[in-house]
Amino acid sequence: MLPNQRTTREEVAASPRTVEGLVISPNRDSSRPLLEFLRAEGINVQAVSSAELGFEEALLHRPGVVLIDERISEAGGVDLCTRLKANARTHFLPVILFLHGRPSDLYRLDATAAGADAVFFVGTSKAERRARLWALLRSQAMFRRVDGRRQAQSNAISDKRRWVRGLVHDLQNSLGAIQANFEYVAQQSEIPDKKLRAEFDECVRETRATFREMVRNLRTVIEFERFEAGDVSLKQEMLLLSEVCETVRSGLGHLACSLRKAIVVDNSAYSSPVRGDEKCLNEAISGLATFVLRQADNQKCFLRASTEDGVARLRVYGDRHQIPIAARSGIFDPFAGHMQEKPTRAAHRVGLALAKIIVEAHHGSLSIEDTPRAGTAFVVEFSTHWPVEEPPRSE
Repeated sequence: MLPNQRTTREEVAASPRTVEGLVISPNRDSSRPLLEFLRAEGINVQAVSSAELGFEEALLHRPGVVLIDERISEAGGVDLCTRLKANARTHFLPVILFLHGRPSDLYRLDATAAGADAVFFVGTSKAERRARLWALLRSQAMFRRVDGRRQAQSNAISDKRRWVRGLVHDLQNSLGAIQANFEYVAQQSEIPDKKLRAEFDECVRETRATFREMVRNLRTVIEFERFEAGDVSLKQEMLLLSEVCETVRSGLGHLACSLRKAIVVDNSAYSSPVRGDEKCLNEAISGLATFVLRQADNQKCFLRASTEDGVARLRVYGDRHQIPIAARSGIFDPFAGHMQEKPTRAAHRVGLALAKIIVEAHHGSLSIEDTPRAGTAFVVEFSTHWPVEEPPRSE
């Protein structure tokens, strides 16, 4: 919807010949009255002699108004009007159909259905033509102004996203340097007192855990932004969800140890491989497992893979924590409740959102189910049936 603003004729044509018009007519004699009409209004006109050329011209240059002579096609120009209004690059162009005789009711109905903005014929008065023309041009000018503002905002958002991505990369590099310096200090320190030494070792463990969490949160934000922007190319390789479970357990071992919790893997009911990008799937399952480990009620995180009826299923759940029913609908939305939650938890929500994007990019599904005598489970499902590519036949 256009904003409630007025656009004057002077704003549409600030100087002579600034508005472009396109006349589509089969010959000079037919186009002459249309050309004279537009030129009398100070409009710069381009004329073409076929419907195909007219469509290409409108597609490339997008004029301010298009006039179509009824003799350009057997359908009276209605077919060309339909093409213009159905194309994403030309649907907003004002299209006027011009008839050399009085239009029938059926023709008016067809023109309206095709999206024509006006129908002129020989009997249409000059005053009505001018009024309709400039009304359409004013609407067109407002649309172009709003569209230009929207495009500028879109470009600004893209620039800001690139800036944020660069900022996060810089934070990652700085954090890596601080972590390296901390590790050096930890290796070089010698404290003879046993009590002080124990406190120092505990401080080192907690600081390392904090560094790992910060690095992981930053990486999760970057990966989520990359998937949102479509800057990811997924590999298609055969892999086992059982191996993904083992990789996730190994990668989150430090987190589980620092939280004094355990990761339990059960692959006894799993057999069939799936196709996908192993690195991305590891990231997705790690995000789900991290969320489960972070819940205070849970003491264990279960990764249970199974295969049934051509579906590979992976359940990720804790032993106690239940996700409230009211919170489930927006749990994969990284921005839901961002004003009330702490930044760390917000990063965890981005991890869930990233997991959902990755799973769906692999043509899988991610849902939430209750587990009897246990916590709420994230259920990841993939099809194990893939079309067999036949070798090309020899001629």
